[in-house]
Amino acid sequence: MTLENLILKKSQKKIFGGKVPRERNKFKEIEDKCTNLKIGVIIPAFNEENNLGNVLSKIPYNIFKHLDVIVVNDGSTDKTAEIARIFDVLILNHNKNRGNGAATITGLDYCKNNNYDIVIILDADGQHDPKYLYDFISPIIRNEVDFVIGNRFKNYYKSNKSKIFFSRLITAFYFVLLRKKVSDPTNGYRALSSKCLSKLNFESQYSITQEMLFKILPSYKYKEIPIIVNQRENGRSFIKMKNYLLKMILMILKFYILPKISKLTSKIFKETTRKKIRLSFLKT
Repeated sequence: MTLENLILKKSQKKIFGGKVPRERNKFKEIEDKCTNLKIGVIIPAFNEENNLGNVLSKIPYNIFKHLDVIVVNDGSTDKTAEIARIFDVLILNHNKNRGNGAATITGLDYCKNNNYDIVIILDADGQHDPKYLYDFISPIIRNEVDFVIGNRFKNYYKSNKSKIFFSRLITAFYFVLLRKKVSDPTNGYRALSSKCLSKLNFESQYSITQEMLFKILPSYKYKEIPIIVNQRENGRSFIKMKNYLLKMILMILKFYILPKISKLTSKIFKETTRKKIRLSFLKT
């Protein structure tokens, strides 16, 4: 989609309202109860000039009075930032490409520092349809859960067998390690409550999707939302399965195995210290 077409599409949305008026009734009940909620939609983007405009044009911007779209331009060398400036969005820029995880953390930190109540994360490549925003937001508004994640496998999802196997393998990991079932653990379409946002810190610049699950699943209620994932129309994914699997193994070591070892050694050390104290008292 050219810049001229995007500008025309945006102007038509302002004049005619696009699809927003048709959706107002759907959101009105919750919106009336939550007029002061701040909702942030984080979109990490790296060289997505051919996809970002289409994503931004589909977002129902006025479903809430305080809904902000935050595009994190991760050091793009194309016209990603120029496309984003056409729309009424906030743009956060990285001077160089730092990875999807780092871009997501930049958006999360911004929302945390500016007291957002709910944050939604979706991809800039068009695979995550903004029409599901209400489905992700509503369970958190109703205080049912603090974390929502998309599930593309509930519906038919066309993908190669290796990716499906890889996702099922990670699902098995989480069930074995945490006794929690997540049907689509690599799905980046997510929503977090302010409780998660304020109490958790994230650090992974590459596999933040898995770090997030390790830190959220054991302590917070969560819900899976069935979604249909669109096929990427332009460009290619920057995720490599072998690298992702390696990062996943490191994630397990860092956020599960090492904390377990640390906790165990801490208990042993404390018990040893208590024994030393008791012995010292016996000698006096």
